[in-house]
Amino acid sequence: MNASEHDQVRDNLLIEGLVDAISLGEVHTAMAAIHTLKHPLHDAQELTLNMIRELVGEGLFVLGVPCSEKKNPTRFIPWAMPLDAAMARIEDAYVKHFDDRWGWTTMVWMNQTQKGKELAEKLYHADDPKDTENHSH
Repeated sequence: MNASEHDQVRDNLLIEGLVDAISLGEVHTAMAAIHTLKHPLHDAQELTLNMIRELVGEGLFVLGVPCSEKKNPTRFIPWAMPLDAAMARIEDAYVKHFDDRWGWTTMVWMNQTQKGKELAEKLYHADDPKDTENHSH
């Protein structure tokens, strides 16, 4: 994967995060769409894990699971563990047990942080010439 492909997937995930949380399966699909045409599955998995680590490590997303409780305003329950522990848990399900797609596809989701939302809004409006005139803050 070259730098422009990486940035394109990253930007698309950030913009998609404005709408809803993103499942591990969705990140895998985004990476595999570009990558598996040229390289084996293992490489796509490594890139998927690296992308998740990058986005969460930069504070743009948090890892966790959706929640349907009405009393939870974010409708999301963050994982209460360090990033390295979370990544080890994801890798175990996603790489070691890849054939069990139901076991890993929705095991973890990325929910966008305020920092992620602000960056995604900039990316989303980057090509809008009217928008640059109206944003002087």
